[in-house]
Amino acid sequence: MSTDRASTVRKLIELAMTHVATFAFPLVFAVICGRTLGIHDYGIVSFYAALAAFLGMVIEFGFDWYGIREVARHQKDPASVHRILWNITAAKLLLCAGVMGVAGGALWQLRAHAEWPLMLASSAYLVGFAFDAGWYVRALEQTRLLLFITSGVRLIGIAVLLTVVPRVATMESALGVYALVSLLTSGVTWFFLARHGLVRRAPIEGRYIGELLRSSSAIVFGNVNGAMLTNGGIALLGLHADPATVGAANLALRVRMAGQAVMLPVQQLGFVRISGLASRTPLAAMALGSRLMVVTLAIGTLVSVVCMATAPLIARYVFKAEVPLAVMLILLLAFSIPLQGMASLFGMQSLIALGQERRYALIQLAATLAFCTCLFLIDQASAYGWAIIGAETTVLLLSAAVLIRLRGGMRA
Repeated sequence: MSTDRASTVRKLIELAMTHVATFAFPLVFAVICGRTLGIHDYGIVSFYAALAAFLGMVIEFGFDWYGIREVARHQKDPASVHRILWNITAAKLLLCAGVMGVAGGALWQLRAHAEWPLMLASSAYLVGFAFDAGWYVRALEQTRLLLFITSGVRLIGIAVLLTVVPRVATMESALGVYALVSLLTSGVTWFFLARHGLVRRAPIEGRYIGELLRSSSAIVFGNVNGAMLTNGGIALLGLHADPATVGAANLALRVRMAGQAVMLPVQQLGFVRISGLASRTPLAAMALGSRLMVVTLAIGTLVSVVCMATAPLIARYVFKAEVPLAVMLILLLAFSIPLQGMASLFGMQSLIALGQERRYALIQLAATLAFCTCLFLIDQASAYGWAIIGAETTVLLLSAAVLIRLRGGMRA
């Protein structure tokens, strides 16, 4: 095995372990809170957690993907790399302040005032999300450092979760632990970046922040539409459905996201490599994408089968009864795992790497429309699951059509 191939395999393994740690916490969170709080209170907690995660996509503003692409293109210019890091972080913190002000005011009007501790915990989560520099660690391919930080913080979070929530048994304690993990992740990441000499001071430039916002505006439009299919959909359910339905849907989403974690190492490292090739030899980037397609489909199908087979067991364990709605939603969202993997490869990874952010944004808008149409027109409690399948299929087909057209143009 060549040195480059061995390095790639090592980084994929480290990224896989990182994402196991990342998605283990929300899954453990769902299990502990579902068993301790019951499906009703867990549904309320799910609403706030999902809303915070959805708003995080607005704060992130497409900078994770845009930042990785720009760092990959400027690896030989350290000054530019540090400039990108500091100004993206400043932009995210500014966006965080605005989002917290608007969302906080809306929640105060729409929800019971007694839920203010849950609103406060959601705000703390958003601050941690805005300050996070994990995207920068991935862009530098420092996968071992990322694994160390992520696994360490999640283990602390799980330990606190297991210690506090079953004993206190309140919604506030549950969401507080969720916010703690977000804040710890950001703080520890910056600490180790400084300790390993991977970050140096760079000036914060208002004009450059404006350029960053304009450049990534198409990406955030697509990402927010994409987030509407997951956490945004749970938050939308929380505004009109009963808490039990929200709790069942959120458990199904956590199972799906845990399954997706298996594919994320291939997706994230693949995006870094595709981005590097796209600026020099687009056809080579397309060829790499074809190889990633086979791997993504194989892994996604295997994970989907495992999740579907264990759906009744998961629902029975979490809610202490085999809730039929929860089982059905887990089955539907598990079925969508390979669809989502292929849609992400064709859309978020390939189109953005090739500089097709605007087309990606329009495709995600079409997916959001498909999702909302299914969610409100299908007269079943399982409408959320069918809406996810419809939206992911829309992204997959439209993105594939655009890539086929782009490839034909490159050969011509």
